[in-house]
Amino acid sequence: MSEQTNNYELTFILSPQIQGDDLNNTKNEIQDLIKKANGIIEFKREEKKELAYPINKQGQGIYLTTNLIISPEKINDISKELKINKKILRHLIRQLSIPKPEKPKKEKKPEEIKKEIIEKKEKIEKRKIESDKTKLEEIDKKLDEIIEEI
Repeated sequence: MSEQTNNYELTFILSPQIQGDDLNNTKNEIQDLIKKANGIIEFKREEKKELAYPINKQGQGIYLTTNLIISPEKINDISKELKINKKILRHLIRQLSIPKPEKPKKEKKPEEIKKEIIEKKEKIEKRKIESDKTKLEEIDKKLDEIIEEI
């Protein structure tokens, strides 16, 4: 494949009446559809589940989850084809995220590290002084209250 491709996850719900050879034929139809679009498909999971709400008067469905590698331009065509297929109740195609490479951390010079440490120490000392001031102010207020009572 010379064109750009992306990784996708395709999940679709099939009618619960599809079993055995019909299920395999449906999988083959979908596989052929993807291959015609110069894509690669890999079936991951298959399970029968209760639906959250009825779809086409069906209370259950067969969930199939696949991985796709295909060009982004072909996704809309595939989605249209899946909508036309009467055996497929619903489908969802989502692009899988591509992890971004981590940027290498810039190494700091010893002078920079020393400067950062000094700045942090100064901040801590300021906080201590401020907290001491508030404590002294609270003590002064309490003393004033006691003196007024006497």
